[in-house]
Amino acid sequence: MKKVIIVGASYAGLYAAKKLALSSDVEVVVFDKNAYHYIQVESYGFVATKYKASDVTVNTSDYIKGLNANVTFQQNEILSFDSESKTVTTIDNEEFTYDELIIATGSLTNFPPQVPNIQKYSIGIKTLQRASEVEQTFGKAINDAIWKSKNDSKKSYNMVIGGAGLSGVEIAAEMANLLNKQKSKTNTEAYDINIIIVDGMKTVLPGMDERLVNSSHERLEELGIKIHLGSFIKDVDENKIYLMNDVEIEYDYFLFTGGIRAITLNSTKEYAVNKLNQYVVNEKLQLPEEENIHVIGDAAEMMINDKYYPPTAQIAIKAGEYVANAITANSSDKFDFKSSGVLVSLGGTYAVGLANDKYFIKGICAHILKKVVTTMHKRKFI
Repeated sequence: MKKVIIVGASYAGLYAAKKLALSSDVEVVVFDKNAYHYIQVESYGFVATKYKASDVTVNTSDYIKGLNANVTFQQNEILSFDSESKTVTTIDNEEFTYDELIIATGSLTNFPPQVPNIQKYSIGIKTLQRASEVEQTFGKAINDAIWKSKNDSKKSYNMVIGGAGLSGVEIAAEMANLLNKQKSKTNTEAYDINIIIVDGMKTVLPGMDERLVNSSHERLEELGIKIHLGSFIKDVDENKIYLMNDVEIEYDYFLFTGGIRAITLNSTKEYAVNKLNQYVVNEKLQLPEEENIHVIGDAAEMMINDKYYPPTAQIAIKAGEYVANAITANSSDKFDFKSSGVLVSLGGTYAVGLANDKYFIKGICAHILKKVVTTMHKRKFI
């Protein structure tokens, strides 16, 4: 029986495990230091206090137990692997052997090193712990604002979001939508929490379809979000963000969503990584010259027909299923990917999207479709 080790209970890792569970001739062990899978695509609702932690997490052990007996879970952190001895080593220095290794370690927030102090004064949400900090801080800001409104205090609170990509836009929209609802309840201007987006690119959702970009920008402005585009962050201190165009933005809390940095493992050999620390893999998602070591999800540089595909849950899921099939069916097919579309939540029951990656939809119809897609994803973990 072939032994497969999966490092990381990420989207890619768990979908690989689910697919491998269908094969009786493999033994699979999934390793992760956490006891849960964090549904990051729903983080915008969590940090904006719309969802609870239980809404954005899945108990990994329970999920794995629900699969076939050939798949097990160990809550343990893998630090390194050795391709010669075909072993992985845990943080406790315990070794496990494998025939096939799948690296699905995910990523963390990429704080640009050229910006002094940005990591010191901002916070990312790529882990549940960090997202929980943001959720608690935003909740406290709302409660404080309600108290101030009752006591005629006029001090404002600036929540700055660095990054106008998908995560930044969804978080800003959900926060602003909630605040607008609260303001109508309190019926006072003293309730003054400002949501501010900062990005060096010239548009929100850079690189996406123009219809998504324009509709999202319009919606953000309707929600009262202040948007600073076209100038990168130069520096940050404990009170201000300094942009390249000499604009200074005062802040009370700085949430940074500007990109990812892949999590890699120590190894006895050196393997090439790109500027995002993603492993450079071949067309079959294998490390070069290592046919039994596969890398999927955020940890892999996805190059298909010389085009780079940025990390998304959608491509991570496809990669997990592809690698599982390659291991069990000995398939020689190259990894390929065609997007089924994108949906952007923009607060409340409003969203925009491209169905089948070409048909533009917006408003409550797009919101309903996004909820259906999310629900279908969650049900796969039940």
